[in-house]
Amino acid sequence: MSRPPITPPPTAPDTKNLAIAIALSLAILLGFQYFYEMPREKARQVELAQKRAAEATAQKANASASANTAAATTTGEGAASVVGQVDIESQNVRIPVETAGVQGTISTRGGRFNDLVLKRYNDTLKKDAKPVTLLYPQSTADGYYAFFGFSAPDGNAGVLPGPNTVWQAAPGQTLTPKTPITLTFDNGQGLVFTRVIKTDEDYLFTITDTVANKGANAVSLQAYGALRRHTKPKEPPNGINHEGTVGVFDGKLKLISYQKLEKGEALQQASTGGWLGFTDKYWLTALIPDQKSKIEGAFKVTQLPNEEVFEVNFLAAPETLAAGQSITTTRHLYAGSKRVSLLEQVGKKLNLQRFDDAVDWGMLWFLTKPFYIMLMFFNGLIGNNIGVAILMVTVVVKVVTFPLVYSSYKSFAKLRDLAPKMAEIKERFAADVQRQQQETMKLYQTEKINPVAGCVPALLQMPIFFALFKVLSISLELRHAPFYGWIHDLSAKDPTTIFNLFGLLPYDPTALPVIGGFLAIGAWPILYGISFWLLQKMQPTATDPMQAQIFALMPWIFVVVFAGFSSGLVIYYTWSNLLTIVQQYVISRRSGTSNPIDEFFARLGKKKTA
Repeated sequence: MSRPPITPPPTAPDTKNLAIAIALSLAILLGFQYFYEMPREKARQVELAQKRAAEATAQKANASASANTAAATTTGEGAASVVGQVDIESQNVRIPVETAGVQGTISTRGGRFNDLVLKRYNDTLKKDAKPVTLLYPQSTADGYYAFFGFSAPDGNAGVLPGPNTVWQAAPGQTLTPKTPITLTFDNGQGLVFTRVIKTDEDYLFTITDTVANKGANAVSLQAYGALRRHTKPKEPPNGINHEGTVGVFDGKLKLISYQKLEKGEALQQASTGGWLGFTDKYWLTALIPDQKSKIEGAFKVTQLPNEEVFEVNFLAAPETLAAGQSITTTRHLYAGSKRVSLLEQVGKKLNLQRFDDAVDWGMLWFLTKPFYIMLMFFNGLIGNNIGVAILMVTVVVKVVTFPLVYSSYKSFAKLRDLAPKMAEIKERFAADVQRQQQETMKLYQTEKINPVAGCVPALLQMPIFFALFKVLSISLELRHAPFYGWIHDLSAKDPTTIFNLFGLLPYDPTALPVIGGFLAIGAWPILYGISFWLLQKMQPTATDPMQAQIFALMPWIFVVVFAGFSSGLVIYYTWSNLLTIVQQYVISRRSGTSNPIDEFFARLGKKKTA
């Protein structure tokens, strides 16, 4: 039986015509988007902005009422506590807060921490950038605040401090690291509460409450603290970093994402001491009870008619306060950045378990933490250049994993040298797949090659790869950190795009509707694709034509995928590929196997002598 004819590859004219057709189609598509869709999209955005402004106004109008409804659900707060509060905002006094790390105010209404900006961090890199706002009053669309109070398990203590209690404050107070503030509340039924709030230079607040019982009867009180959040973080979850509730109860870490809370998942956990709060990618707000007290912690969400309110709270065990006696309880609030060194410092100071685990180290924490420490070591060594520190960490990792790479490459190099013989077997037994496999295995046995030997070292390197990926995804130090050239924020994707010749053409193709996101392919993702393509050339060529075509497309597919990654990650991957190419070249020279680099220079030398 005659062998079926082999279809020849496309000729040069066919390939040229195909390229011209693709280029013309792309030009027509971009022209249509630029001259028609962009003006239409701008008009739509203006209309949408006006609509959102109207919705925000309506939301602010009913936010206060909604929050008061939510107040009734907090431990110790009954419905009666929010009845008859007429013009309570007019009684509100704001006490300034000023430290090296934060600026804001504390409200005498509930003693709320509901106005706090982080002075060391801006929201953008623009000239008109503002400091990051972490906490917001409940009357805003982004309500996010903390408060502390008391409840009575038997209900016989009268009115107790809660989220809407109006505390009294002496005029002229300002909370600074050197000047604490004092608030007082007399419930008119024999209990007098005195609250002293202190702060450090960074993000730690200390709340000390003293309760004096001037009545005739003993009362039972439970101290509590609560954090409420009326909106989720504005940025959508990326699937890499945990965002939501976080807490440590008796040494065990508990996490629930905002999405799971919305689906009904909740937590109620007893503990001695511990801590709990809300964690974002870079920021943390955490309640810290007395570490010797027994508490009941909770994560939950309350569905209201116009919004949902996420909440974490803790309730301490009851304490009996005899007539004529007083008790003192101390709680803390952390509201600031997730800088690891600072979290470790606070954890050590307050004897907290796993406070640095507010940073999402992931399942490979035993690798992620050492890599982070190494990254910070090099960052400090070279004078706070996190981009160069990434390059240095990559070099160290490549040196440490060199034995694995050497073992893997020797196996792949032998397979590469066998590629012609394997292709010959495939051609001879094209109609008999089983015979192909038998002859291929005989060839492996004759040459003493294990076809999977090169995969094992590569698999052993995978945890290292993912751990480094995690470190560069969670590190606060990459945020707004510049690198050389056009990279001004290593935590953001490459701002350039090839579709306007990296800024030479005066328009932004990424603003185009529908396809704009696919056009944000910057210079570093392209450099990564080139490094990937060069690395592939050092590997054995696939004998299966289909596999060869897939492998040939892989670098360019990853260019599109990596276009949305942070520039710090893409720089790491590109540099890692280049180091791997150098490693494999050195190994191939030492082992005497052929490699594309030497073959290229050999061909170049022949052309010069011809």
